[in-house]
Amino acid sequence: MCILRLLLYQNICSRKSHRLTSNIQTMKTILFLIIISVSIPQIHQSETWELAKNKKGIKVYVSQIQNSAYYAFKAIMSVKATEAEILKILKEVNKYSEWFAFTASAKLISKKTDEQDFFMKTDYPWPFSNECMHYNMKFVKTPNNKQKIIISGINKSTNCKYSLKKADGYILLEPNGAYTKISYYLHSEPSQNIPTWLINPNIHEMPYQTFVSLRNKLNALNH
Repeated sequence: MCILRLLLYQNICSRKSHRLTSNIQTMKTILFLIIISVSIPQIHQSETWELAKNKKGIKVYVSQIQNSAYYAFKAIMSVKATEAEILKILKEVNKYSEWFAFTASAKLISKKTDEQDFFMKTDYPWPFSNECMHYNMKFVKTPNNKQKIIISGINKSTNCKYSLKKADGYILLEPNGAYTKISYYLHSEPSQNIPTWLINPNIHEMPYQTFVSLRNKLNALNH
């Protein structure tokens, strides 16, 4: 009789243990699904581009970037100019302050056939100070024969009071008959504690004004 009771007790305990294990697994599954459902929108949100400005044939998009409070931008326009004409202007770094928006100064440091390093000081609104960065610019041909200019910020001493935390992007040139489509992407972060509400809503103005000036310079070449 004792043996029978023991067996019955073990059977009941086994069932309870099985139910507990099953419940734990179910809870883990539910928790996993909740985490996934929360994470997916955030991932897509960081990759979603929103049109911030569409004027004079220039479109500027902005996007949140994962692990950054500051937006990235992507500007697109088509100009009646050759790839060579555009590259000539882009390689003349010492003249950037004449047309590159919010650029206080720029200076070429070194130059090779398909690469150049330069120093650039970005103009920030009062009461904040300008910030500097050493940049590396590589000129590469993509597999589909498009010209890509890769822009990378370099962590070197700039002898400035403030240097940008980071700055990375690219310019893509896509010839199409007599026209060339230009795409300009950049994400940067200042080292000063500049409020995001001051930078993010206005970040589209930098590439927009830059493209307007670039197009004017290219139009002047063809007249």
